[in-house]
Amino acid sequence: MIEINPKIHDRFTLEFKVGFVTEDDKSDNDFQMNTWIYTPDTLDVNRYTYSKDSFYRDTRSYLRFITPSYTLKELSDEYILPYKRLRKVCFNVMDDQSDTNRKAYETEVKMFASIVKSSIRDGYVEIVNSQDEVEKASMAEAYIIHIEKVLRFYRNVRTMFGEIKGKGSLAEPFDFGDEFISNVVEQHVFRLAEHFQRMDLTCNDSLKEHVSQLLKQENEYRRAKGFLRVEKESKDRNRKFVYRAGQLKKYLESNLYLPVHKRSNTVFLEQVAFSFAAGISMVFATIVSFAFQQTYGNFTLPFFIALVISYMFKDRIKDLIRNYFANRLGSRFYDYVISLRVNNRKLGWCKEGFDFVSSSKISKHVQAKRARKSPLVIGKGVDEQVLQYRKKVHLHQKEVTRLSQYPLVGINEIIRYNLSDFMRKMDNPQVPLYVNEGQAEVVKTSGDKVYYINFVIQCKYDDQSEYRRYKVCLSQSGIKDIHEI
Repeated sequence: MIEINPKIHDRFTLEFKVGFVTEDDKSDNDFQMNTWIYTPDTLDVNRYTYSKDSFYRDTRSYLRFITPSYTLKELSDEYILPYKRLRKVCFNVMDDQSDTNRKAYETEVKMFASIVKSSIRDGYVEIVNSQDEVEKASMAEAYIIHIEKVLRFYRNVRTMFGEIKGKGSLAEPFDFGDEFISNVVEQHVFRLAEHFQRMDLTCNDSLKEHVSQLLKQENEYRRAKGFLRVEKESKDRNRKFVYRAGQLKKYLESNLYLPVHKRSNTVFLEQVAFSFAAGISMVFATIVSFAFQQTYGNFTLPFFIALVISYMFKDRIKDLIRNYFANRLGSRFYDYVISLRVNNRKLGWCKEGFDFVSSSKISKHVQAKRARKSPLVIGKGVDEQVLQYRKKVHLHQKEVTRLSQYPLVGINEIIRYNLSDFMRKMDNPQVPLYVNEGQAEVVKTSGDKVYYINFVIQCKYDDQSEYRRYKVCLSQSGIKDIHEI
């Protein structure tokens, strides 16, 4: 199964979080994701102005394991697997501070912090998506209670280390996890309170008290522990806090990220094709040389002219054939292959390829999903360019399962597309307009000048195909919106 969650990462960058979820009963899992990006011709993004290297420069991806799934309610039980393993590794490292025990302890802290973050985020999303106002308030109250229990259980384990603290100390990784979890709690509790306020939802006294009590306790705890806190009148505009939060996130989630080994997938084929092109051009030049040599003999002016012309055509023929094979290879083969390995254990591979394609070569299913039906956008000739990004993923589920005692059900790939080059030739983001109020008085306003890019994505798994379309609204000032159609 392939799961896709799109969002706007920043003003110029789209992010697609793609989950490749495996099946336990299959030793090998194959996924295929084909993406067609439809861009207006007015943006002048085509094979002549936007090369393959430009696309890979603007595209960045991260591969990581899907965080083991536990609900906040499950984490409220101190006898569940994450707590058991956390207590065990902390006890072991206190008893024997060998490198092996230290590494296992640090790994377990990172995994626990990642699981807690995921469960807090999922709990928040579940509340926000609930349509029942009464149920929403009840879920929010249980959410706060579960968070309090998770914090208490985690911080109780910290007592094993006593008063040990500071840089390089044994408790330092644990304190990093504590600060990270505290950041996540504050962020999502404030978001929840903001959601209730924005939606003008009734918040009962019990829920208000729980939220206020939790935030007050966290504020006092962070102050006592010396954690950086967000300040309203910060002299550096909370620069240190934002930087610290980012560093903590990278450190605590590094346990799930996969090291990748990327290499070109067509080096050998390219060399063979280019050698073949050189051979054909040389055959042409040699035939011409021999023909004129037999007719006019050696060291004659006609033979000299023929020799020069043949070599001129030889170079052109070689370049034409090289370009032909380069385009054929690019459209039929993947550009890069990425080996997925952890501790010399091969987990699988990932291949990716990019090229421009003509509309006539796109399948009817994709064209139907694109759904260009308005007379305003059809019948004008070629007014859209189509970029195709192909990806294929192969995972050895047995090898993935052996990596951890936690249930690893697949990998996530975070794909980020920077669209700055797409905005380079856009018009001004604001257009001056006049408001007609039925009077001679001039009333001015402005409107947004926007463009639309369509992503049509085909997800293939187990002989099943699913098509999804995402419409992206953007202007010269940045990305405005993305939604699924």
